[in-house]
Amino acid sequence: MSVRNIVLILAALLIMGTTGLLARAWINAQRAPVTAAAPAAPSPKVEAAMVLVAATDLPSGTLLKETDLRWQAWPEEALSETYFVKPKAANQPDPLKEIAEAGAVVRRGISAGEPLTKGRIIKPGERGFLAAVLRPGYRAVSVQVNPTSGISGLVFPGDRVDLILTHTIKRGKINRRASETVLTNVRVLAIDQTTNDQNGGPRLFKNATLELTPKQAEMLAVVSEIGKLSLSLRSLAKDEAELERLVESGAPLAEPDPERGKTYTWDSEVSRLLWRPSAARHTTVQVSRGNEVKELKFPKR
Repeated sequence: MSVRNIVLILAALLIMGTTGLLARAWINAQRAPVTAAAPAAPSPKVEAAMVLVAATDLPSGTLLKETDLRWQAWPEEALSETYFVKPKAANQPDPLKEIAEAGAVVRRGISAGEPLTKGRIIKPGERGFLAAVLRPGYRAVSVQVNPTSGISGLVFPGDRVDLILTHTIKRGKINRRASETVLTNVRVLAIDQTTNDQNGGPRLFKNATLELTPKQAEMLAVVSEIGKLSLSLRSLAKDEAELERLVESGAPLAEPDPERGKTYTWDSEVSRLLWRPSAARHTTVQVSRGNEVKELKFPKR
């Protein structure tokens, strides 16, 4: 074989090897992962405001306290004009304290975490306030009280009381005095014109607004004309065990509806000097005649 043929063969082999290397490199390049994209630019910081929301489920008619509400961050772009927003300046009024001190009431139920809106609550003095406080089917009735019958101003809205009637009853020619529990477990809605139960100091008042059924409202209207009405403050719990459970759990105590009282007290039960009439209306005398015994009854004088 001539030198020329050998050179041509080597050149051909070199071209074939170079072509194979280039083809392999191109295939590997096609299989290689796509170059990582450039890191995304940081998203702009979202400005947040503090909005007043319900800390727990607040049914309609709930008398709002500070513990019922809390502040929660809320995007400023999603703020509504009806929300209560926490002021950024220290010298501006705090909506949370204003609502609690005013004795505002939930007009329509609010779920936990839901923002409080101006249309969902109502404050004293606004139209429909008392109607929002009342439970469905109940009526609001006001009674006059004095420092003695009103327990020296220590009854507050939300408390439960018993209504005691003291009056004079004529029995024959004698006037008897008696007191009886007319209604028990009655809810106090307002004292004078306020429903704020956060003021811990005693305050003398002239009127108490009570929550009653329609029939009980009629009874109270009659009771006010019969004699003197007094309020008797009830405990939160019926016994020590129930009170201990209430304190430990922190859950609200379910209160039964008001009902008719069952107890009464006569004046002779209070004072030993007052005459206590006997239940019998006749004096019985036994008369014996031989073997015959008869009982004769004579009316008491």
